[in-house]
Amino acid sequence: MFVELKDCTTIIIPDAFSPNSDGKNDLLVIQGLEYYPDNAMLIFNRWGNKVLDRHRYQNDWDGRSEGNMNWGDELPEGTYYYVLDLGNGDEALTGYIYLRR
Repeated sequence: MFVELKDCTTIIIPDAFSPNSDGKNDLLVIQGLEYYPDNAMLIFNRWGNKVLDRHRYQNDWDGRSEGNMNWGDELPEGTYYYVLDLGNGDEALTGYIYLRR
């Protein structure tokens, strides 16, 4: 008998985080992402402006904008939308994240 296992790693994307410097949930951490080193993460605000665009996201986003218009600014509390490409040929994961200050 031959059993071939393909990509059994589970990705867990939180639906909220709170980058308020209290030492808890200050970064957007996606569990299991370390198994997908060629990932790409895009995050948009509610108007469709890109606030984060990272190839090889390392679980280190602290809620600051990396968009051209407001680079480095703390983003306001609200709902943001993500597109996470795991870099393995599968369809990208999409959803929302609530950023609470």
